[in-house]
Amino acid sequence: MPVKTELKYPIDSAVLAAILLATILWNATPAICFARDLSPVYEETFDIAAGGASLTRASRYGAALANPALLPFSGSFHRWLGSEFSLHINRESVAMAKTMVPGSSTSGSSSSDFVDHVFESPFLAGTQTSLAYLNAYGGVGFFSKFEVDLEAQEYGPTGLPAIILNGKSYTGGTVSAAGRIPFMPLSLGLTAKYLMISEPNLSIDLADPNAAAQFQDPSALSSLVNPSSGIGYDLGALLFIQGPKVDWRLALKIDDATGTSFSGGDSVEDFKQVVSTGASVTFHRGADAIHIAVDRRDLQNAYGTPAFKSTRAGVKVLLRSYIGIAAGYYDGYPSVGAELDFIFLKLGAASYRRERTDSPGLSPRNVYVMNLATGF
Repeated sequence: MPVKTELKYPIDSAVLAAILLATILWNATPAICFARDLSPVYEETFDIAAGGASLTRASRYGAALANPALLPFSGSFHRWLGSEFSLHINRESVAMAKTMVPGSSTSGSSSSDFVDHVFESPFLAGTQTSLAYLNAYGGVGFFSKFEVDLEAQEYGPTGLPAIILNGKSYTGGTVSAAGRIPFMPLSLGLTAKYLMISEPNLSIDLADPNAAAQFQDPSALSSLVNPSSGIGYDLGALLFIQGPKVDWRLALKIDDATGTSFSGGDSVEDFKQVVSTGASVTFHRGADAIHIAVDRRDLQNAYGTPAFKSTRAGVKVLLRSYIGIAAGYYDGYPSVGAELDFIFLKLGAASYRRERTDSPGLSPRNVYVMNLATGF
């Protein structure tokens, strides 16, 4: 029977607040980084709901990073001008947040209660923002993605209770160019991206006062802000065969062509070149459409990713151009979501499950996403 943390290894409220503050301020990476997987630096909520199969169809600014060859086949010269904000939080964290709401029956819970909650289930929260303009020939955009994952262990690396901090911070800008091949249903695209990244991974021993005390010093926190930066290139191709009621699409994508190296700041693992392919069919009638897509990422197995993580599949149902419903297969589990388009205001939500390791079911995260976009 597990021992309650507050009885054996109490933690001061100020120390806990400092630890959480450290994760928020971490837009850089400490010396230790976890291995990068196939998680993209930017992904739209509606595309996540559809299983992340976005090589042949992507929403708004997501097209520039999913496959720039999508831009010429947007149906018009102008594709997107606007900004977006999305919140990512795991299901267990939603339940904990409810106990912190003033007036609730369990409001005013102590920091030890929070630590006990983390021991029982992980805490994940993050945000994603973007500002972009895209048309049929290219565009520019800026994005920022930050995520923190807290997981407590009764027996950490030193054999004592510890909080494990994992995070992702991707900030950057993109410039895209695309065009159709004359007399052929084929388009080519290029996205150049400047990235500032950090992927912190740190273990904090709850029984070691010296380990926790270092996060109470603001100067120590500021010394951790040491980002790494690099410039990379993504290449894409799209074959689009359009019919009166049925469309076919085939896509080829090269992420981080020849690899993306990072310099400055702390040591960060370079992004390897990844080759992916996708296929889809779209049944359409008037303003209604059903899009079915399958992607196979990392064909050359550069990251050693198992098939259940590198296969993406999903369905998008578009009704009268105002309502979108999606479901798919993301990271080996079902995903689902919906989007409402009020012309200049778009609201979306999605639910999916993400694996943090290559072993299914070992350390999953059940994530909710809420999205707000303004633009046209």
